[in-house]
Amino acid sequence: MRTNKFIRDFANLISQNYCYFCGQIEEIICHKCIKELIQEAKIQYLAEVPVLSMTLNNPTMSKLISSYKDHGEANLMVPFSKIISLGLKYFSKQQHITIVNVPSTAQALQKRGLDPITLLAISACKIAGKRFTHDPLLLQNNKHRNDQAGLNVAQRNINMKDAFKANYSLTKPVIIIDDLITTGSSLRASLAALRQQKINVKACVVMVSHH
Repeated sequence: MRTNKFIRDFANLISQNYCYFCGQIEEIICHKCIKELIQEAKIQYLAEVPVLSMTLNNPTMSKLISSYKDHGEANLMVPFSKIISLGLKYFSKQQHITIVNVPSTAQALQKRGLDPITLLAISACKIAGKRFTHDPLLLQNNKHRNDQAGLNVAQRNINMKDAFKANYSLTKPVIIIDDLITTGSSLRASLAALRQQKINVKACVVMVSHH
């Protein structure tokens, strides 16, 4: 029975052929809905760095991000990558940019068996163009930290203090990618680590803002 259920769930996953937002056939998130979603895009500033949130307080997008990260719905990677790529291109018309993503916790990596945000960042760079290069080694975990879910603002700040390290310096500017922003503590920790190496952080791009 378990094997049959797995096969059925897998078949449902690969045969999904409608937009999660409007129901249009043949598109997972259709072009029209992507265009409507990014109308919500907003720039805020964190430690003097622009943070472009592609959608704001969007519960459907938040659920889809959870499905992508925690339930392995890989068919969402392409539309997510397209949305992130638009943010990358917004901040760079000609410049060559290094892209990093906020590192996942060791517990999350062990649970998932892969790093969905790194895969998303790599895919977004390919869509955005050759001037965007993902660097998987630049920004890495510096200590054990707990998952941010369920923590209040003060606990998140303590949890993220010195959470990351930048392994070397770069002359190219950097854009940080993340799936969502709630209090901004993960992005602040990423910024702090990169700035310790005197790296110019041009911007941050996130899928959803609850900030």
